[in-house]
Amino acid sequence: MIWNPPAADKHTEQALAAYIADEIGPAEDDDRTTSTAYRRELAEAITAFIRRQHPAFAASSPGGAINRDAGLPTEYLLLLIGRALWSVGEDQAARRLLEIHAPALNLPATFVEAVWAKDVSMLHWHILLSTRAVRISPLTGALSGTLWVLDLERMVLPAPTSLELLALNVVRTVIDRVASLWDHCQGRGLLGLRHANTLAAGMLGCPRHGAKSRALAADIREQVRQRLLTLKTARGWNDTPQVIMLDL
Repeated sequence: MIWNPPAADKHTEQALAAYIADEIGPAEDDDRTTSTAYRRELAEAITAFIRRQHPAFAASSPGGAINRDAGLPTEYLLLLIGRALWSVGEDQAARRLLEIHAPALNLPATFVEAVWAKDVSMLHWHILLSTRAVRISPLTGALSGTLWVLDLERMVLPAPTSLELLALNVVRTVIDRVASLWDHCQGRGLLGLRHANTLAAGMLGCPRHGAKSRALAADIREQVRQRLLTLKTARGWNDTPQVIMLDL
């Protein structure tokens, strides 16, 4: 699911449309014959959708693969194509596309389902994925469910100028934005907080393993846990994601 754009910018949109048309093919219904012309038309519509969302996309990585360092994150491009398919009524093709590529990108079913959530925009996913503020952990287990990681250091500047209330508001806002990750599994899973001690130490101006920074990190964890309990009631989950600290 990596697209290599040509060096010439004027040909990028046509190349992207051709790439998307090739990606759509395996996701189409085997019982439905789709003409090449229709597939190309659909791919061009998706390309236009992507260009409206990211007008600088073509120039972001001339001649290089799309990855976290240049252009759009690969998993985000997949979600963007899936959302575009869904928006034009190609629901089943969108689901099959995501299901085909999700294993290679280590994306669980919860993430595939979250792409359809009406309360999460593609802009939010782009910000969270491109900054790696939210990511899947390889520690996912069948018994405990999917482990999602919030990297607090990538969300809030860990400096004395960062007010505690502001930092907590940022964390709560991000949790609200990604709450749909647990809709499919009814709240079952894990949420890992990374760099909580680093953030706390930077805000307080004290050692990372000092008593004050550990206390603030614990308070952040408790605030996150309480927010998830509130979301459990609001979204009708059966369970609540367990909050764990990843860098004690």
